[in-house]
Order: sequence, then C-alpha cells, then structure tokens
Amino acid sequence: MAVIETDKEISWEKDYADRINPELMNTLLHRAVPVLAWTGWKVTRVGPGFCESVLPLAIETTNQHGTHQAALISLSADYTGGMALTTLLTGTPLTGIHRGRPDESASLWLVGMDVKYENPSTSHLRGVSRVDPKTARRIQSRYFSGRVVLATINVEFWSEDGERVATAVMRYFAQATQRLLEHRSGGERSTMTKLNLKTSARIIAGLRAMDSPAGAKTISDSQGRQLRIDAPHDKVAAGTHGLLQAKRLQKVLPQLGAMVGARTRHCDEVLRSIAGIEQLVMLGAGLDMRPLRRAAELSGATVFELDLPVMLAERQHVIERLESQLGGAAAAPERHQIAVDFLQDDVGELLQRHFAFSETALTLFVYEGCSMYFDEQQNRRLLQSIRRRMRHPDSVLWMDCVTPAVINEGTCDPNIHEFVDRMELIGERFVYGPADPEAFLRSCGLVGCSNDTAQDYLGSEDPTLGEYRFLTARQDVLDLN
Repeated sequence: MAVIETDKEISWEKDYADRINPELMNTLLHRAVPVLAWTGWKVTRVGPGFCESVLPLAIETTNQHGTHQAALISLSADYTGGMALTTLLTGTPLTGIHRGRPDESASLWLVGMDVKYENPSTSHLRGVSRVDPKTARRIQSRYFSGRVVLATINVEFWSEDGERVATAVMRYFAQATQRLLEHRSGGERSTMTKLNLKTSARIIAGLRAMDSPAGAKTISDSQGRQLRIDAPHDKVAAGTHGLLQAKRLQKVLPQLGAMVGARTRHCDEVLRSIAGIEQLVMLGAGLDMRPLRRAAELSGATVFELDLPVMLAERQHVIERLESQLGGAAAAPERHQIAVDFLQDDVGELLQRHFAFSETALTLFVYEGCSMYFDEQQNRRLLQSIRRRMRHPDSVLWMDCVTPAVINEGTCDPNIHEFVDRMELIGERFVYGPADPEAFLRSCGLVGCSNDTAQDYLGSEDPTLGEYRFLTARQDVLDLN
C-alpha cells in the first residue's frame, strides 16, 4: 500500500495560515462553488477536526415562510462537515479548491446524508462540526497510508438564541487523487481518469462552440430533410456539462477561448489550403468534429481518428447523437478509428498496419492540444514515428505548442505569470514547450514551414497569446529513413 507523502513537520499554525484559514477558504470555496457566495454562507472558525459556519437569514436563503430553506441547511451541512474533515488532511490541497498537482492533492466528496429538522430557522444559522479524537486519528491513518477514507461526521445547527434547529449525519469519501487516477489491474484506466478525459474533451468542444458563429444555414437533402451545413457540431459534442465547464473556465482563464478558437481556425485554414487532400490523420481526436464541420473540403478523403479507446467510444457516441439530432453525419468522409496510447504505442506503425492508410497519399497530420502535456522525448518519439509515414512530398504536419515561458515562468511579464498561476489553480500544468520550434522539428526529421503565434494570428495585444504557437512542417527530404 503506497504511503501518501506529507510534511510531518507542518504545524497546525502553519497549515492554518497556508491552507485552511477561514478567509482563504471562503475565497476559494465561493469561487469554486458559486451557490455558497450567492447565499452568503461562510466559514467562521476552524480547528483540528472542527469547523463552525454561518448561513445568513436573507431573502436569498429563505422560503415562503421567511425561514431557511431546508435544502440550504443541507448544503451548509455538506460544506461544514467537509471542512471539518479537510482540517485533518494536514498540508494536503483539495482537488478543485486549492492549487495543487494531482500527485499531491486529495479528492473529497459527500456520499450520503441524513438531516433532521427540529425547529424553524428564523435567525442566522450557526453550523458546528466536531470530529472526535479517535475518529480523527483513524481518518488520518487511513488517508496518509494511501487507503480510502469513509468518514461519518456529525453537524449541528443552532439559532442565535441557542435553540438547536437541525442535526445532520454526513458521510464522506476521501482519497489521494493520485490513487484515484491509477490504472486498475490489467491496465484499464480508472473511472476518475475516464471522467477527466471526457470532461477535458467536452470543455474544448464547448470553447469551440462559444467561438462559432451564431447564424444557421440549412439545405434540403433528397428526402426533404433540413440539414445544417454549419451545424452546431461542437455544441452537441460539448453537451450541457461541457458548455457549463467551458463558461466557468473562461471566467478564470479569459485567454483560453481565444486560444482554442484561434487554433481551430488556423488548422482549418491549413486544411483548406491543401488542394486534393487524400487523408486526414487526427492525433488525439477527442471530440473535434472537424470531419463533419469540414466535410466539403474532405470530400473523397479518408479520415483516421486516433485516441485512447475510452475517447473513441465517447466520440462515436457523440457522432451518432449528431446524426440523430441534426442529420448530415452520413455525408461525412470515410472515417476509421484507431485506438492508441501515445506513451506506449508506435503511432506510425499502427497507421502503417491499417488497411485503409497509405503513406504515399497526400495527408494532413493534425497534432492538436497534446504536445504541451508530453515531455520533449515523448513528443520527439511520436513525431519521428509520424514523419516516417509522410512519404508524399506535400504531406503536412500541423501542431500547436507553448513556449518555455509558460512552463518555467521564464519571463518578467506579469500577465504570463498570472496565466500560469490560474492554470495551476484549475489543476492544469504544461510539461513541455520548445524554445526553438524549428530546431525541435529538425530533430524529428521535419522541416518547419510556418510558425505563427496566436497573438499575431488574432491581432491581439495580449502577450500571453504570444506564448502559444501554431506550426506546420513537412518531411525533411534529406532524411527519408
């Protein structure tokens, strides 16, 4: 059983100051859970295994009788008990609340509750949760030894006159986030990893949808059906969850929508510029509906969609939903899905073995939204493998990348520092960005053709967008091995 690392020297006073004090937690919780800010709920005091909170009596929190809504008392119980539990995870950031990497954070959520309402709540409501010392030691022992924590924590609610209003028995799950992300026996990805992959793809689709034109155009097919020729593919792919998360991220990282919109349009322009394109290879296809959005430019071409099996299944599900809701998916180019793990498989070899792929066909390889999450050697291995399948002299690689400035903050620009800080706040951390993109491409056996920044492409004054680049490259004719 893996032991979860923690600094045994962290005192309660330091943990309080750095991680768990009420002022900090109210700021973080109100940002992460807007309903808490809307109701005015806040933490007032914390101690080891202890939390006190207040739910104001206000128009927003009361029912038709002028007393607290029962559901909001339950909401208060959830976060009051959760805070009492959080105080016991010394030095540990909470995923989704604190800034922190998955390998150093804890995941915590409510799994059950039983609330008994004893009296009408007619004043500001004080919530109190205390974890007894024996239970506290058991929670800490299980968590820091890498095991699952299932904790039952009591919360009581009191009026300003000292009358007990309600009692709650709250049941929580807690575990180190890194344990939740570990593969299961047999190599299958964990439920949490699958959810994160799907959520990330839905968010990108949501950001694309937000960047799409609002107008709609339709044509009639031979059966008289109205088909959208500018169909909201990305909106359907994102779904309600993806659109919501995209809007939330846009508030935290206003540049993100511009980055995704710019890369989508830039890549589409490269696609349109390739006359007679025969193949499109999407490396990390996710929920990019480019084969449907750009069906006209891809007429007669063959599309290869490469991604993890869980994402290919989700992708196929979305495309089937698009066909049922919008029609027109049948008019898309011929598509083939290839399951791949970029860290384990030889991508070029998988393509070569596919019956429909031809390395001598005019091909656009799209490597979008991936390079910054792999290290230099992992990127080089993948691109060298792809380069060996670019046998047509006009085949093109399109890829995006970041600069080292957003990896190691090697800049004095406060805008870029703020962007990096906010990326880390949402749990995203880039791994690699080439200092010299052309030199990196040469090391992969490729010759750079273009190198555009999102800042230049959009005509923006935001320096952060200058750290995001779009590259195109071709096979180095002097290196045909």
